Amino acid sequence: MYIDKDNLAAGLKGLPLFERLMAFCHGREVYVVGGAVRDALIGVPVHDVDLIFPEDPTALARSFAKAHGGHWFWLDEERNQSRVVFKNGEIYPVFDFALFRASSLELDLLDRDFTINAIALCLSADFTTTPLIDPAGGLEDLQNDLLQMVSKDAFTNDPLRMVKGIRHATALDLQIQEDTLGCMQDQVTELYRVAPERIRQEVWKTLACEDAARGLQLFAESLVGNYLFGNVFSGRSGALAESLAVVRNCWCHLSLKQPVVRDWLAREIEQGLSCETLLLWVILLAQLDGDLPGRLAEEWLLSRKAKACVNALARTDERTLRELDHISTGPRAFAWWAHAYRIEPRLWLLALAAIGALRADYNSELICNWVPVVDTLDDQPPEELVDGHWLQHELGLPPGPGMSRVLRLLRNAEISGLVDSAESARDYLVHHCRNID
Repeated sequence: MYIDKDNLAAGLKGLPLFERLMAFCHGREVYVVGGAVRDALIGVPVHDVDLIFPEDPTALARSFAKAHGGHWFWLDEERNQSRVVFKNGEIYPVFDFALFRASSLELDLLDRDFTINAIALCLSADFTTTPLIDPAGGLEDLQNDLLQMVSKDAFTNDPLRMVKGIRHATALDLQIQEDTLGCMQDQVTELYRVAPERIRQEVWKTLACEDAARGLQLFAESLVGNYLFGNVFSGRSGALAESLAVVRNCWCHLSLKQPVVRDWLAREIEQGLSCETLLLWVILLAQLDGDLPGRLAEEWLLSRKAKACVNALARTDERTLRELDHISTGPRAFAWWAHAYRIEPRLWLLALAAIGALRADYNSELICNWVPVVDTLDDQPPEELVDGHWLQHELGLPPGPGMSRVLRLLRNAEISGLVDSAESARDYLVHHCRNID
């Protein structure tokens, strides 16, 4: 991998608020460490700036946030680790402030996960000429496209590092060093010690990578995939990678005809989980075991909304896809159909496109024609064409199960195109109410 040390300072100084941060830190011993240094060296956009201090930086972090309209909060109060984020309509990096993890900078770096993340830069007035601090040889590993643990205790100290390492290797196209891979295989069962929220974020970030297929391969080679998704994973990882390519290719072609699809895919279901990643996660896991997405949604503590989406998506099959051929072309029809499956319409159409592409009966024109219609819809179901007062007065139906069955019948009539207005809805119900028990 090409490393440009000359542009390191420029890459960091070009970050929003970075020079103001330098002013706040003037006269103090402080180091930029980890991903910010690594990414600036290789020309990758920096999103997170980790700062470490030999003395408690909490007061400085709070002052920095207050002075520039940021939000400060604790990451780990016991270890004096805090974060400052900015949400002013611009893209700002996240700034993390922490104490040394050990008695010295070098010992701090040697306690980190991978050598490429154990490189530090002194943040001083003349830091453009300050040499990098690299006790673990991370620069050489970065140049050689190698992911190597800093020490044999790296995964023992924090087993999440195994999943995080796969994400790094996927995003940066790195080879996992032989001993590091062996330690992953030997210690994979230690992942039981890690909170599910931390695991899911790393898995989702890996799936969001451009070369997510390589991430699937690394999950298989490391046996992390077998631990998380079942022992069949390694044997099926190649087929899953092929499915991933088919689905992404399908969405790519769809977005060329309907550019709004790109916005649909990027929209967040919950923090750190885009529509695209959720769909890929469910579609791939369902190929291993139809019940697996739902089980993991519970175990990984997804939000109620995300769990409802997962359960609906996992049930999608050829029969569901064939229903699309018989849906009335109006927006209300599609909205009621999606609501019947308890899923947001845009996500539903993207899922149908993916399922169709995987089953070789993908009607691209049909899906494409639905996009502008579905784009007018939101997450809420439409208003009923008739209200409860009319049902009580005209049909003599009291509130309760009977009224619910009538409304369900009316929605199905809208979906199939038998009803398209309040007037036709009333006529339809008057004609059919005698058949409702």
